[in-house]
Amino acid sequence: MSGCGGLSAGYSFRRGWLPPYPETTGYAIATFLRYAQRTDDNSWLERAVRAGDWEIDIQLPEGGVRGGQGINDEPVVFNTGQVMLGWMALYRATTESRYLQAALRAAQWLLQVQERDGSWRQHTYEDTPHAYHSRVAWPLLEVAEASAESKYRTAAESQLRWVIGQALPNGWVDGMSFRRGDDPYTHTIAYTYRGLFESGLRLANDTGASALKLARLGADRLLRRYELNKPHPHAEPWSLAATLDWRWQPSDDGSSCITGNAQIALLWLRLAHVDKQQPASSLRWLNSALKLLDQVKATQSVGSRHAGIRGGVPGSNPIWGWYLRLTYPNWAAKFFADALMETEGVL
Repeated sequence: MSGCGGLSAGYSFRRGWLPPYPETTGYAIATFLRYAQRTDDNSWLERAVRAGDWEIDIQLPEGGVRGGQGINDEPVVFNTGQVMLGWMALYRATTESRYLQAALRAAQWLLQVQERDGSWRQHTYEDTPHAYHSRVAWPLLEVAEASAESKYRTAAESQLRWVIGQALPNGWVDGMSFRRGDDPYTHTIAYTYRGLFESGLRLANDTGASALKLARLGADRLLRRYELNKPHPHAEPWSLAATLDWRWQPSDDGSSCITGNAQIALLWLRLAHVDKQQPASSLRWLNSALKLLDQVKATQSVGSRHAGIRGGVPGSNPIWGWYLRLTYPNWAAKFFADALMETEGVL
């Protein structure tokens, strides 16, 4: 963490230590809290509190969270949702009302800039709606539950219906990429299906059921893509390609997006956990998740003397791949840690 309480965005071989990143600092809070509980080490709780308070200190007056790395003045919808996840995790862990109030201010801003069809077009990357905003519906549902304010649930459901409306029969969802027309990285593909999955678990209605069904279909397509990606039937699968097209076919430069791999393994582990009463299904998710996690582990730097590298995982493998070339981003390590801790609830 930087001295101000925000997490550095990571380490780049070209730029050195990167500035603090409000978005990823926000969703790393839940990782710190889970690790604090796992180890019974309150220093990790203290880190989470510092990060959450820093996020409150820099929250924009209208309630939105600053976009991009560093302290910028433009609010961004996705970043706002990710920091809300951190504030809500802190509220549950500490019962301190300041975290719920910060999340409520952010949620109110999200409602103000939401379109009638449930999407967000203002204050978004490239000024276009994105399917991965399903990860914004998720924290809205958490705020709705904590505040008993139904308007936040209504907004989340509207967003989820918009995402579900972008789905093709094969489970692919249009709009998962950063830029319209580009094939998405597995990073944003995983964002989309994880948002659908976690939101679906929080909704006991038709929208929730549809979100869960689509999340499972997407996760299954990713699993098939992974398990079939091998030189012969008895070999271990090769790592997933960094980008996929709407047919679920690789479309990248030959590299793998390590952040996306960790996220996909985490999604499969969440499914394995939910399906524990169905052993065949649970083991299927778990088996592939552990294989993919082993491949992420192989990219982790464990011997470097450099603090910006040691313990981190790269954006891409090889490290010169297109996703965050020559960089160890903090969010790759965050999702990797989440996945490792999730295995403990399944094994």
